[in-house]
Amino acid sequence: MSKNSQTKNTNIRIAIIGGILVTLILFAGTAWNIRSTTKDTKDAIHSVSFLYLDELAGRREQVVEKNLNDNIRIIHIAVESLTEDDLSDIKHLQDFQKRMKALFHLEKFAFVDENGLIYTSQGTQDNIDEYDFDYRNIDGRRFL
Repeated sequence: MSKNSQTKNTNIRIAIIGGILVTLILFAGTAWNIRSTTKDTKDAIHSVSFLYLDELAGRREQVVEKNLNDNIRIIHIAVESLTEDDLSDIKHLQDFQKRMKALFHLEKFAFVDENGLIYTSQGTQDNIDEYDFDYRNIDGRRFL
């Protein structure tokens, strides 16, 4: 073999090895970029999702607070509208409750006495334990 042909073979080998190294470096770089991009994308999605959920929770809190304040206002108006005649007997009390339910579009409107008896527009109920509040510790002055 001539020196020229040996140099040519060496150059081909170096070119092949160099090409393989460049290909390996490109594959490794691509794999690293994919992993990095995937992690960054997941982090961004998590961050955006957290911000979105936080915003939704804030808005839901505002809605609940507004509804609660509206219901408290309705209760104040209803109780202020209560007259001695409405309290004269059960029939008048039930009529008052029916009027308040219709006026304020309420599903339920009831009174609870100190013994846990529930007065509704349909009659009385003694199932106070089914409701999630402690009627024994409600102070009308704090409630109104």
